[in-house]
Amino acid sequence: MKKVMHLQDVEVKNATQWKDKIKSQRMRISTEFSKLHNFLVEEEDLFLQRLNKEEEETKKKLNENTLKLNQTIASLKKLILEVGEKSQAPTLELLQNPKEVLTRSEIQDVNYSLEAVKVKTVCQIPLMKEMLKRFQVAVNLAEDTAHPKLVFSQEGRYVKNTASASSWPVFSSAWNYFAGWRNPQKTAFVERFQHLPCVLGKNVFTSGKHYWEVESRDSLEVAVGVCREDVMGITDRSKMSPDVGIWAIYWSAAGYWPLIGFPGTPTQQEPALHRVGVYLDRGTGNVSFYSAVDGVHLHTFSCSSVSRLRPFFWLSPLASLVIPPVTDRK
Repeated sequence: MKKVMHLQDVEVKNATQWKDKIKSQRMRISTEFSKLHNFLVEEEDLFLQRLNKEEEETKKKLNENTLKLNQTIASLKKLILEVGEKSQAPTLELLQNPKEVLTRSEIQDVNYSLEAVKVKTVCQIPLMKEMLKRFQVAVNLAEDTAHPKLVFSQEGRYVKNTASASSWPVFSSAWNYFAGWRNPQKTAFVERFQHLPCVLGKNVFTSGKHYWEVESRDSLEVAVGVCREDVMGITDRSKMSPDVGIWAIYWSAAGYWPLIGFPGTPTQQEPALHRVGVYLDRGTGNVSFYSAVDGVHLHTFSCSSVSRLRPFFWLSPLASLVIPPVTDRK
């Protein structure tokens, strides 16, 4: 009996200690996440301060440029008015001081270099790369959906467009004719890309959060993203956009731009993009793109109206892509 009572006391003591440890761990978790939350709030404030400073500096520069242009326009208008008035005067008076008019016209600086205004402050969230990795999925290319000029290796994780830039228009026209002969009804849904150098991923996403990375090793132009399953009949590259069910970004050594029509204006990225992360959140209906190297946010599309989405890939002549294997998720 004494032994049993002793064991009971030990068990009660162990239970009390365990409860204390749980309480302590709960407090530790809350404290550390509170620290992280405060850190992220501070980082957000810092980025917003940088953006506000950039906004003020850019506004000041734009206002100075506008003022300078307005002054130049006013001076030129005044000069034109004077020349018009003098042209009504007798010829002798008009020729008395022609150099003065010419000199005033020459000193007007109209050689402005108009540059596109760019936002320099990037959207780089600390720990974003680590958070995205939690949703990383294995994506493999569906070779049966690919254009005939695309070749594959590494168990469907590597693809290359074997057509050269010079041969592509001829090949594309010949294949279009052949495809039309095979499919005289020209049905909207086809089983593979017949006109554009594209391929889909095997994955079909209907719910949940999914993240994958795509790497380009040759700096040639490529496009990655998601799409509806019925886009394989598309015939014109310029039509690739959300309007037809493709949400993607182009990127190359020159920069990146959202696929909302062609051509686009590249946004330069430093360092140059060579690996892009695609994050699809079916709950919010958004697909976002990040630099997989430093976690900088590139662009976000809304694609909530589509029930089934698949990974999408487009490659310019001789370009190649590789989908890195999934790393350990923590």
